[in-house]
Order: sequence, then C-alpha cells, then structure tokens
Amino acid sequence: MDDASISSSSLHPFHTKTSDMEDDPSTDSIASWSASNESFILWNPLEFMRDLLLMFFKHNFSSFIKQLNTYGFRKIDPKQWEFANEDFIRGQTPLLKNIHRRKLVHSRSMQNLLGQGTSLLTNPERQSLRDEIERLQNEKKSLVLELKRHEQERQGFEMQMQVLREHLCICKPWSGSSI
Repeated sequence: MDDASISSSSLHPFHTKTSDMEDDPSTDSIASWSASNESFILWNPLEFMRDLLLMFFKHNFSSFIKQLNTYGFRKIDPKQWEFANEDFIRGQTPLLKNIHRRKLVHSRSMQNLLGQGTSLLTNPERQSLRDEIERLQNEKKSLVLELKRHEQERQGFEMQMQVLREHLCICKPWSGSSI
C-alpha cells in the first residue's frame, strides 16, 4: 500500500502535521527524524515553541507534549526531547492510521468497581497499566532532573549577570571629572 492510497480523512491531523513537520528539511535544525527514522527529536525546544509550533499546530508546548502522550508516544532519551511511537516511522505514512488516542481509566469509577470485587482488567491490561505507570514515573524523574538543571543554569546566569553589573560599575569613568 502506498501513501496515495490512504485517505487523508482516515488519518488524524495531529499525526500528519507532526510527520509533515519532521519531513520538512527546512526545520531540521529545530525538529527532525532521528538517525534511525523511528523517532523524532526536538533539537531546539525554544525555537520549536517560537517558530514551528504555531505554524503546524494550535498548541502550546505543554499541550503538544500532552497530545504526544495521549497518542502513545514516549520520550526516548531523558537528556533530549526525543519521542517515538511504533507506528510513527519516516516514510511509513500507512502506519499513522494505527495510532489511536489511548483510553483513559477514570480512577474513581475504577476504585468503585474494584471495591465491589469486580475486576474489569485482564492480566495483560494490568501489566500494561503498571508499565505505563513505571514509564510515567521515570519520565517524571527525568523532567524533575531537567527542571533542576535548568534552575541551576538560571542561577548561574544570574550570578554572571551580577558579576557583569559589578564590573560595569567599576569600569565606568567618573562622570564628574573634567580633564
């Protein structure tokens, strides 16, 4: 099956726009396919937010990340913004139709059912939820570490600014002197 045989109406706009963005060589310095072509990397998140996000989507950055999570994308590398989904592969547009919104389990209704002794989940479903919880916990840890690193960088920049301000005050010529 080739790309032309897939109806554009059968593909979700989020998937096609994300794929189109990654396929566009003019955006490669900001966002591109990884070397394996099985994931994509946001090389420059600030430029992505400023230049590409509103060009392709009506999202802010956190909404874009939430959309990725909703559709089963996972962060590959905690040190960079690299995301993958087994059906999001460069040049494999037909696979995009397999990417679906994940069904969310409402915890209160699930607690009520479990409290009544009724379990609606099969063992593989339970394991899948456990795996998802573990993945989310790991992602949270990496985001917390990244946040701490950014905070340390910010503090370093503030210290540099203070040193530069002090240096600027020392180097200013005396305005009251007349030579």
